[in-house]
Amino acid sequence: MDTKKLKELQWKVFQNVAAAQLVPLMRIGDELKLFTILADVGPCSNADFAKAAEIDARYSLEWLSAMCAAGYASYDTDEGKFFLSDEQAAVFAHEDSTSLMIGAYDSLAASVMDEPKIRAAFKTGQGVAWGEHHPCYFRGTARFFKPVYKSNLVSRWLPKIPALTEKLSAGGSFADVGCGHGISTMLIAEHFPASQVHGFDFHGPSIDEAKRLAADAGLSSRITYETRSAKDYQGTFDAIAFFDCLHDMGDPVGAAQHAYTQLNDGGLLVIIEPFANDRLEENLNVIGQMFYCASTMGCVPASLAQDVGLALGAQAGPARLTMVLKQAGFKNVDVVATTATNMVMCATK
Repeated sequence: MDTKKLKELQWKVFQNVAAAQLVPLMRIGDELKLFTILADVGPCSNADFAKAAEIDARYSLEWLSAMCAAGYASYDTDEGKFFLSDEQAAVFAHEDSTSLMIGAYDSLAASVMDEPKIRAAFKTGQGVAWGEHHPCYFRGTARFFKPVYKSNLVSRWLPKIPALTEKLSAGGSFADVGCGHGISTMLIAEHFPASQVHGFDFHGPSIDEAKRLAADAGLSSRITYETRSAKDYQGTFDAIAFFDCLHDMGDPVGAAQHAYTQLNDGGLLVIIEPFANDRLEENLNVIGQMFYCASTMGCVPASLAQDVGLALGAQAGPARLTMVLKQAGFKNVDVVATTATNMVMCATK
């Protein structure tokens, strides 16, 4: 045994355990608005923070200390006061920030609570339906993806597909399949006011939340939402999108085939997927770790719970996704944009 490698592995475990222990504390901080309050009242003493947050001072001191140790909050040693830097506030405190990442902890908490169901599925090989996840999972998914879409969807990714932006600007019809809480759907409606926007999802509670959010944003008259699966929605569209959901579907080939039939001639299919390389060994890194873990707890179980159960997983890679789209009838499939965490693909009918 290599002692140096052993100690390095043990230290990595310590780091991962420390990170995992943040999950409940982050959920507490989020639910009690502690990050927002600290951003508003800091720099402040623990006593002043506890008073502003209306929580017990002994608990607040331990929570603040943990956040500072993690680098998620800051401590002024000279003044003995706690605060959030501008960067920390952007990532943890401001719900409309394009840098917000705290929503990930909703999904992580849901994964812990869903563990018995997934563990049972390991033995049976059966799936766990999307709707069987803890409610935190759906909120976490929407909150985690919202900043990414706000930062990239209409300003960076869609401009890579000029034919799409031209269609939408001219009043074209757009379908967001697997729209969840409708974050991406609303962005399309906001930035392309002439377009006809439709959102479809097979999870009824998510569609209900999408309708509520659209109403709050004053967009109800510009978006039509329906509870439909990826293979039974109807209409003719100039563009159809699968945003971070095609790999979750039991029959992605069938879903893409249905999209093909619903597209007008020359229509565009746009998919956004987690970034992945085609070879396993090229995904063995931090990003791959995150996505393989998420795929184990959410993506693969959801697919296996549906018809066909292809279980592409969150690290399918461009070659396999291209094969899926070509099997569905699309001839021209291109990767038009990539980031460290996402890739955008476009196919034409």
